Amino acid sequence: MLRCLTCGCSRVGSDGLNCALCRHALGMRSEQCYITPDTKTVLLANAESLSAFGITLEEHRILQKSAGCLEVFGLVLAVADSLDSGVLRKLVLFLWEITIPKEEILRLRLDEPERISEILDSKGSAADK
Repeated sequence: MLRCLTCGCSRVGSDGLNCALCRHALGMRSEQCYITPDTKTVLLANAESLSAFGITLEEHRILQKSAGCLEVFGLVLAVADSLDSGVLRKLVLFLWEITIPKEEILRLRLDEPERISEILDSKGSAADK
């Protein structure tokens, strides 16, 4: 499934090429996650905990054309295309607890941005405790 590399939306714009929500590029699930180095570090440090949610982190060496063949590490999040809503909620709240910012959670392309926002907006309710 294609998802926006910026906001995680799966809806395709009228041009058939870009995200219907934010107009940025779409990518396959196997496309690296374009997140900050700080987020990559936190995710890798919590890889074992994330595996309890069925999440696998993979580091890939990528040659960047624009950087004169500079090799960098990209992080790919291997996750089922459709997470059970209870598991998704627990995963999103766990990511928030380990200090991953909302914008970065969206870039992980776990679900529609509205669904992720809904989970994060309701995180203070008594049901989450």
